[in-house]
Amino acid sequence: MWGAQGLLASALPAWRARPGQRALADAVRQAIERRGILLAEAGTGTGKTLAYLVPALLHGERVIVSTATRALQDQLYRKDLPLACQALGLQVRSTVLKGRANYVCHYRLKRAQQDGLLDSRRAVQELRQVARFAAASSDGDISGLAGLDENSAVLPLVTSTRDNCLGSECPDFRACFLMKARREALASDVVVVNHHLFFADLSLRGDGVAELLPAATTVVLDEAHQLADIGAQFLGSAVGTAQAQELARDAQACGLQHARGLAEWPMLAAGLTKAARDVRLCLPQLRAGSARLDWAQAQALPGWGEALRNWREQLEALLGALVHVEEAAPEFTRLAERCREQQRLLATWQLGPHDAVQGVDMAAPGGESAAQGAADSVRWLDVGSHHMRLLATPLGIGPAFSALLAERAQAWVLVSATLTLDGSFRYARARLGLGDSSVALHPTEEGQAPRLQELRVPSPFDYAAQTRMLVPGRGFRPADPEHSTRVAELAARLVGANPGGSFVLTTTLRAMGRIAARLRELLPPGRTVLEQGSEPKAVLLQRFAADARAVLVGSHSFWEGVDFPGEQLTLVVIDKLPFAPPDDPLVAARLARLEAAGRSGFMDYSLPQAALALQQGAGRLVRGEEDWGVLAICDQRLGATGWGRRLLASLPPFRRVDTVEQAEEFLRARATPAADAQSDAQSDALSDPMPDPMPD
Repeated sequence: MWGAQGLLASALPAWRARPGQRALADAVRQAIERRGILLAEAGTGTGKTLAYLVPALLHGERVIVSTATRALQDQLYRKDLPLACQALGLQVRSTVLKGRANYVCHYRLKRAQQDGLLDSRRAVQELRQVARFAAASSDGDISGLAGLDENSAVLPLVTSTRDNCLGSECPDFRACFLMKARREALASDVVVVNHHLFFADLSLRGDGVAELLPAATTVVLDEAHQLADIGAQFLGSAVGTAQAQELARDAQACGLQHARGLAEWPMLAAGLTKAARDVRLCLPQLRAGSARLDWAQAQALPGWGEALRNWREQLEALLGALVHVEEAAPEFTRLAERCREQQRLLATWQLGPHDAVQGVDMAAPGGESAAQGAADSVRWLDVGSHHMRLLATPLGIGPAFSALLAERAQAWVLVSATLTLDGSFRYARARLGLGDSSVALHPTEEGQAPRLQELRVPSPFDYAAQTRMLVPGRGFRPADPEHSTRVAELAARLVGANPGGSFVLTTTLRAMGRIAARLRELLPPGRTVLEQGSEPKAVLLQRFAADARAVLVGSHSFWEGVDFPGEQLTLVVIDKLPFAPPDDPLVAARLARLEAAGRSGFMDYSLPQAALALQQGAGRLVRGEEDWGVLAICDQRLGATGWGRRLLASLPPFRRVDTVEQAEEFLRARATPAADAQSDAQSDALSDPMPDPMPD
């Protein structure tokens, strides 16, 4: 099957036998047969997708595959899965299932067309575009609508949420694209979902993944390094100003349509909308990006308590009007439920740290769970440029996730390119509740091997030949006010010698802006410097791919899930080690919990998190056997501290160089003659020596 003369080699012209891929496939097969749990790290280039798809398909029963993003979902469904089926000569029924926000809602599309509330010509044109798409599409998946910005203000108007969906009461229920996708999923052998949908549906026991799960023999969780963070988002709770404004808009539209004259619908909607805006105005004003505040910081904001109280009062006023006309249409019942839920979440979030139980009506629906959630969660604010959310997030998903795996007699395959630190899965096991005392480890029957097995497969790439890694020994201290300037200057020199595309990955938006601005000053006028946030991500990636020597400066969203083969990307510069900010509310709470238990927050949380993030960022450079390039990590702590050397050891075996000149020489040696001449010409302007390093 997996050898040079095997079935896959005969079916796939570009096939290469990889021992690591074969080992992973064999481990997946054993996990499926034993209904076990496999925790596997497969280095870049292993071919992990086929390694889990082939044994799962050959087993012949239902499979659920979950991955991190919608883009990876589409790649699995449209490319990898058909390829595996073709190679095996199998015909299986498969479908891709996404969250509600990915499907046009017929009912809300009609409502948006009737309301006439759009405030720009562009929005009107986009609404018409969506209407034409919905009329012609067989699945309603908006990813198939080319040219529509993923941040378009029209999208929330033409898609549904769990809050505003009318379910079987909807007049368009039979034609619903989402229901059609779920029906197809129930009839499919292979269902491809994403982690957001997986956790969102399971946490609320919805009728999507939760309904599919019992009938699946095998569940594959790809990109498993993201499970803990994504799961925490959905095992907690959130309420925000955007939800309040959407509720106000829906209530006004429904009231004017079904109960005109029975309440002052525009006035009630305006009151709730203003209350939500007033809450946002209590918070810091941001030009871009987002900020996080903890519960105590929020309480100290001028006018915060009064603004939050007014929000609840406006919800109460709207609720009174909705209850009065509830029998007029089923929409009013759902709107009233949304009012009550927002009231409950606001009340629970605002409770003091010591009065969670006393402050909640335990007899009210959800009262007991709300009180427990307030006591066990970190409460914090996510503040954006225009909206904000109040969140209560669990410190970890371990107990809930471990219980899920224990109660399901299925095979679970958790796989990623980055799951270990120092070669150990200890940190990944702890975050997912798969520690030594976990019920998920226990054998299903006496005498059997533990249900959880581990496998680590190294990358097959020859990093010593294909790469160089530069870690400056002096002059690159992140605490230095001039650090970003020095990073930009080093990056400019390397870019000048680089015949291909370049990434500069930063850990903060502030550093990103400074480095991008300085690069534009240092590089020749014709050199393209792209900056995250200046255009939609998809547009930036298209422009980068179209320009053979472009430079893209980006923060967290470009550290993973972005692949450019060959000379499209031959230089990756990382500004500093990606430690999570210790003043982040979630990070601070997790560190405090570890310290209270007598453990080291730095060694047991901050360092492993940084190691995994660093592996992802470094992993952008080499994605195939023919790829090559230079990785520069501009943080002298990496080579000067014991824990820094641990981070180095967690990376693939890049070949180290000590000077910028050595890195430049490696880049130039790979250039074609034409590109080499152009590189030399551009480097003349950058040939000044690096500034003297700062003393240690």
